[in-house]
Amino acid sequence: MGTVYNGKAPGRFANGASSGKVTPGMPRTNSVSASQARAARRREARRDEQAVAAWLRELAARTR
Repeated sequence: MGTVYNGKAPGRFANGASSGKVTPGMPRTNSVSASQARAARRREARRDEQAVAAWLRELAARTR
């Protein structure tokens, strides 16, 4: 029932894809602009707010 330690932390990627190495042939470009990222964060925040509001409405309806 012992565990084997090989010096590496277990990760999500089994084939070493998380090594952080960039191949020389591939340029590192950011495909998401800052405005797109801000819009995505706003949408996520709005979705979270709506979920909380729905949860609070559900709680209020249960207590009546």
